[in-house]
Amino acid sequence: MSSQVALAIPPPSPSPTQTLYGTLTKTHLYNILLEYLKPYIEHVLNEPKAAEEDAQKLLNDKEFLYLLNMLSQDAALTISKDKLRETYENVRGKFKEFDIDIDDPMEIILEHELWRLRQIRENFDAFVTMLLNFAAESPEDAYRYAVTLTALTLLLITSLIAETREKLEPISNEIRKLADELELYTLTFMVALEENKEENKVIATARSPEELKKALETV
Repeated sequence: MSSQVALAIPPPSPSPTQTLYGTLTKTHLYNILLEYLKPYIEHVLNEPKAAEEDAQKLLNDKEFLYLLNMLSQDAALTISKDKLRETYENVRGKFKEFDIDIDDPMEIILEHELWRLRQIRENFDAFVTMLLNFAAESPEDAYRYAVTLTALTLLLITSLIAETREKLEPISNEIRKLADELELYTLTFMVALEENKEENKVIATARSPEELKKALETV
């Protein structure tokens, strides 16, 4: 499991809305990803509940993980908050067209994406350290986080090619379920980063090993 985690979350990996934006703009790199994901997207279109199972298969696929590594570099350089919001509106509009309310789960996903982007741009070292510690201390949860992100990516891309309410409704149900999980991870990571900040303050101000040990016990 731990080896899976190390591969599954190379910090920072592209998040669902970031990946989706790339597919909408049809850059060369994302076109390669779309072609690679084509059989998975077709599978999820016909069976949305298979998204998590397909996500696990992808996380054991070295070629897919290599693509993620390349895409993470592209996303870090090119993605902006406005682009993420634009993508959110695009997906929300697709569901709204068929009278399906997906606002709450999409807000949760967007919040996670914006927070991740801010950490990557402004707090990279602490963010990566937090993710690596999370993977080492809670490997099963870390792997589940990677599955959640990958499954959401598949579902969101698939939603754009769905053409009927009958196809979109089960996709929206899976997105809602996974978004609830993602919200818990967002809160967990926020708390973990705050705790790390407090520990760093203590380490910086402690005047002796004894004082440091005592202070850390209260953090």
